[in-house]
Amino acid sequence: MHSDTVLVEREGGVATVAMNRPDAMNALSDEMLGALPQRLREVANDPDVRCVVLTGTGERAFSAGGDVKDMAARGPAAGPVGSEPKEPRPWEDAVDRLSLAQEASWILHTMPKPTLAAINGACAGASLSMALACDLRIASDHAVLLTAFAKIGYSGDFGGSWFLTQVVGTAKARELYFLGERLDAAEALRIGLVNWVAPREKFREEARALAARIAAGPPLAHRYMKRNLNFALTGDPHTALRLEAEGMIRTGQTEDFKAAARAFLEKKTPTFKGR
Repeated sequence: MHSDTVLVEREGGVATVAMNRPDAMNALSDEMLGALPQRLREVANDPDVRCVVLTGTGERAFSAGGDVKDMAARGPAAGPVGSEPKEPRPWEDAVDRLSLAQEASWILHTMPKPTLAAINGACAGASLSMALACDLRIASDHAVLLTAFAKIGYSGDFGGSWFLTQVVGTAKARELYFLGERLDAAEALRIGLVNWVAPREKFREEARALAARIAAGPPLAHRYMKRNLNFALTGDPHTALRLEAEGMIRTGQTEDFKAAARAFLEKKTPTFKGR
């Protein structure tokens, strides 16, 4: 049985994965941390899903990050509620449990389809890390974003240090980590942390439209695009050229390419079927 702390909705090739603790600003409870990787794997492996949206329920928060009350009592990523031992766990066990929870960021980054963070409000700590793990980000104009870790004496998790460095550069990433300053949506857009900002009253509508537009694109080409772009973060240009050549030849043999080429010549809009 699925946890109701993470909701999944599928519509027209788009799967929306929503963190669902609105009364607690969608803070990342142990139950939610256990459910997120599982639900993300499900949509990643669903051939009918072409775009995955990560968001929070309600209007106040995407997610406030880790549940500070819970972490203060038991440490980060303590494990599913009700399953943890009463005595403190060995250090290695705690690291293993947090590593399992962090799989959510890895899945968002590596799944072979575009991922979109729809930041509907406050976005802090580990939830910002997960938003950064997504390929694209759209924020409501009332959203506030911050790393938050320094405020409570933590060093950071869920890949935030790596993803933030890739997105905004090392100098800005260090500033945002060391000082923990709040960014409004306009500033996040200015520094490239988010791709788009939408008015609060139209945010859900615009996020859905963007996801639908992505889902209407060529899923096989998107798969190779994402592989190439991820490789570019750490790989060398010579290998990148080889990977691009492989992707071009493979996508050039698909029905989608042939149909799109005909549609281009006929000045029509192609319909991509993923074949």
